[in-house]
Amino acid sequence: MTEQFLRKAIFIDFGAEIIYGSDQVYDSYPCRFPTVEFMLSATDALVEIADRIRMEKGYFPMHPRKGRTDDVDTDSWYDFYIGISKLPNDVDVHLDNCITFVVVNSDSEDNENLYEIELTDDEQAAILAILDRQIKKHIGKSCQDLLTESEKEMMDEP
Repeated sequence: MTEQFLRKAIFIDFGAEIIYGSDQVYDSYPCRFPTVEFMLSATDALVEIADRIRMEKGYFPMHPRKGRTDDVDTDSWYDFYIGISKLPNDVDVHLDNCITFVVVNSDSEDNENLYEIELTDDEQAAILAILDRQIKKHIGKSCQDLLTESEKEMMDEP
């Protein structure tokens, strides 16, 4: 995906709650690190990619594709998510290596299934920059600021 395409496809849904959390990795011992997850708006581009992923698995798309309107799952929708994290002993913000989406309100067998849209390193870098600009514009903070808040919450947990 090109950066221009991504600018038109990736928008944080600021009506949804930003989720602060933590995750952990196991190397020689468990190590926790802060995370922040965002819900993304279901743009036409993301929905089309999601439809293609589901169609490859034999499910109906949410919207008509290739002029076909008879086999469409019209009452359902997708919820899209992406997260950022700060790994232990690292100063850089890291973006998830995929956009995840959930099938919602579908009559098909994959209702509530989780799928992934894999991202290249270049796409991750471009999306991280897009998210950072959007966060700064809408809430006056950076991705790093949100991870610092998440880390503080993580440290305050019992």
